[in-house]
Amino acid sequence: MKTALTLLISYLSICICGIALCGLLYMVCEGLGASVVGQPMLFFSFVLFKKGMLFSSPIVFAFTNMHMILKVLRINTSRKHTVAFVDRNLVVGFLCYLLFTSVTWFVFFPLSISFGDGFFGAGSVEMNRASTGYFRKSESGIVYFFTKVHENGKADGILYDTNAKKSTNSDVIAFTDIPSSSVSSYPYSDVLVKNAIKTPKIVTYCLKVYQTLVGESKISWNNGIFSWILYSSMALALVSIFGLQFTSSWRLLNTLGIFIATACVFFLNYLYYADMMPNFFMDLDYLLKFIDHASVVIMNFLIFALCTAFGIIMCIYRRRIALRHAAEQDEIVNDDEEFSEETDSAEMADSEEGE
Repeated sequence: MKTALTLLISYLSICICGIALCGLLYMVCEGLGASVVGQPMLFFSFVLFKKGMLFSSPIVFAFTNMHMILKVLRINTSRKHTVAFVDRNLVVGFLCYLLFTSVTWFVFFPLSISFGDGFFGAGSVEMNRASTGYFRKSESGIVYFFTKVHENGKADGILYDTNAKKSTNSDVIAFTDIPSSSVSSYPYSDVLVKNAIKTPKIVTYCLKVYQTLVGESKISWNNGIFSWILYSSMALALVSIFGLQFTSSWRLLNTLGIFIATACVFFLNYLYYADMMPNFFMDLDYLLKFIDHASVVIMNFLIFALCTAFGIIMCIYRRRIALRHAAEQDEIVNDDEEFSEETDSAEMADSEEGE
């Protein structure tokens, strides 16, 4: 009961705190995207915060699987427990893990898709007007200097073409009433902010993976419950990762393996939905065209079968080692007790002889 309550509190905490933190992070990123040099920055917006929570809730729900496995692993290895205690904790932990995973993928995940409709696009930054008095260089090599920006977003000023062969006064051209957004800054409002931040490529790629998987989940949910069940075969592959906690007696190595396996499941599914898999997958989809995305469903079932078989074998192996170690400890304790009794008897006999 204590283990189940601990896992429930941990599950709710990671969901609530994870969604709230991701909402704050999204709000800050959107605020930076809407910022313009020379103008006050937007620090807090409840609309952006709510939007961020809806946008990030699917990934938080998806990674609760990994968190629950690590929580069960930590409970069982934090202190020295008896074999019976560990067995009981594993059963309770696995049942709770199945329950929470089912609730996540068939209740919370669909709800986040329904309420988050329209928030899973490539970008939604509201472009603000540029400020005056700053030099801005576009990707084409033209430097703009705005002297006046109108309310309709068009600006007056001068420009200089850095690609010109010679620098002469004729290269500096005055302009009026051109869109201030001509300076390439998307998805930011100001190219100066874009050049200062420079989002790492790994972050951009992870967002691309996330948007692809969430976009496909939305399509599957809109196509009906059967299509959603097929898409949720990914959850079946994630469930099987539970058995990887028995890989090694070193908890850090097990944690690393669980993290890598979770990332691999998401990445393999992304490769399929992004049409980056070998042609074999397309051929299999054509042969089994009566099932939506048949090849990725089969792939997830194979991952489930392999990881489950591996987990069962390693669980039995680790349990036998634990039983053998417990038996050896009992023998040591018994030997110590016998030795202590013999010593006490010898001391009593010596004292009697002395008297």
